[in-house]
Amino acid sequence: MKPFVLLRIVCLAAAGATPAAVAAEPPESINLRRTVTVEVVQKVKDSVVNVSTTKLIARRRTATGIGPFFDDLDGGGTVRVPAQSLGTGFIVHEDGYVVTNHHVVDRARHINVELADGRKLDADLISSDTEADIAILKINSDKPLPPLALGDSSDLMIGEPVIAVGNPMGFSHSVSTGIVSALHRDLKAEGERVLLADLIQTDAAINPGNSGGPLLNAYGQVIGINTAIRGDAQNIGFSIPVNKLRDLVPELMNPSQSQKVDVHLKLTEHRTLSPPSRVSSTLLLDEPRPRAVLSINGRRPRDIVDAYATLLRVKPNQECVVGCDDGKSVRVRATAVPLPDAVVHAHDLLGLTVEQVTPLRAERLGLDTEDGLLVTEVLRNTPAARANLRPGDVIVQLGRYRVTKLDDFSAFLARLPQSGRARLFVVRDGQVGYTQLEW
Repeated sequence: MKPFVLLRIVCLAAAGATPAAVAAEPPESINLRRTVTVEVVQKVKDSVVNVSTTKLIARRRTATGIGPFFDDLDGGGTVRVPAQSLGTGFIVHEDGYVVTNHHVVDRARHINVELADGRKLDADLISSDTEADIAILKINSDKPLPPLALGDSSDLMIGEPVIAVGNPMGFSHSVSTGIVSALHRDLKAEGERVLLADLIQTDAAINPGNSGGPLLNAYGQVIGINTAIRGDAQNIGFSIPVNKLRDLVPELMNPSQSQKVDVHLKLTEHRTLSPPSRVSSTLLLDEPRPRAVLSINGRRPRDIVDAYATLLRVKPNQECVVGCDDGKSVRVRATAVPLPDAVVHAHDLLGLTVEQVTPLRAERLGLDTEDGLLVTEVLRNTPAARANLRPGDVIVQLGRYRVTKLDDFSAFLARLPQSGRARLFVVRDGQVGYTQLEW
C-alpha cells in the first residue's frame, strides 16, 4: 500500500500547484495574436484588388419568353447576353500595372478594378498570354499605388507556409492559409493534353473568384499566381510560379505591343537568392555581350517590372538612355511601330482604314460584334467608297472567307488579283448586310 499512498501524495502536490506555475502569462511585450499571417495580411491588403468583367455569352433563345427553365423545349437559336464575372489581381507597380489571370479577362468587354480603399477604376488590357494564363492590366490613379514585392519560386520547399488572398465567391479580401503541397504539377485535359504546366500545388483554400490573386510566402512576397482548383477534391489548388511572370515581362510589357512604340531594347533579369527571403535583381541588356543595366533615363530600376514600366513611359521620337556597369551609355530613339501590312494594303488598294475589333473596343464604341475589322476612314473615289462603306462598319467576311482579325484580312489581300469583285459582308447598326466590292 505504500506505493499507492506515495503516488497519491505526488498527485495532490501537482494538483495544488498554482495556475501561474502551470501556464505562465507571456510578457506584455509579446502579442500571441499577432501571428506571421496577420503581419503579412496587413502588409499586403492594400495591394490586392477585385477584378470584375462584363462579357457576352451565348444563351439559348426562348420562344415562350418565360425564361431559361424552358430552354430545352425551344428548338430556336442562341442570343448573346451580358454576364458578370469576378476574379482577383494584385498591383505589381506604382504606375498602376496589375497582374491577373488571362481567363479572368478573356473576351471581356469591360474590366473594372476595385481597390482596397473602395475606389473603382476602369482598366485597360495591356497584354495577356493564353498558355501561361497571365494578363497585365493598367489602371490610372491620381496617386502612386502600393505594389507587392515579387519573390522567387525557384527555391520553394514542400511544406513551407503560404497565404492566399483574394475574392472567392465575391467575398472581398478573404484570406486562407496552408502549405506548399507539391511542386511541378501539370493540369491536363481529356486525352492527356497539358493545359497548364509546372504549377505549385497548395492546400490553402482557393475558390472561384480567387483566380489571379497572389500566393504569398511568410515574408509577404508573391511566389505564385492562383489559377485553378481541383473541382472533384477538397483543398487542392494550383498557382503559377512567380518566375513565369518575371520571365514573361519583356513580352507582356513590351512597349511595341501595348503602346505601339518601339524602344529597340530588350532586357533580361538575373536573380540572386540570399536565404531566407532576399531576392537581388540584376538587369542585363540582351546583346551579344550582356551588360548590367544601372539606370534607365537616370532612374535605377529595382527589377524587371520596374524596368519595363519605365520603358512604357517613353514616347515616339524620345531618346532613351541606358547606363551600364562599364561606364558607357546606350542611347536609342523610340519610333512608332509600323502599321500592319493588312492596314497598309487596305488603304492603298481599297481606300479604307481599318483596325481590329476587340471586346473592349466593341464595348467603348457600342458595337454588337466582337470580331472583325472596324472601318475608321473611307477615302473618296476608291473601291471602298463605291461599295458604300462608311466609318463604323465592321467587316466580318470577304467572299467566302470569314474575317475575324487582321491576319485573316492580310492573307486575303495577299491573294487579291489585279482586278475583280467580291461580296463584302459588314455589320452596320446591329444588322448584317453585304455589298459588292470592285477594284
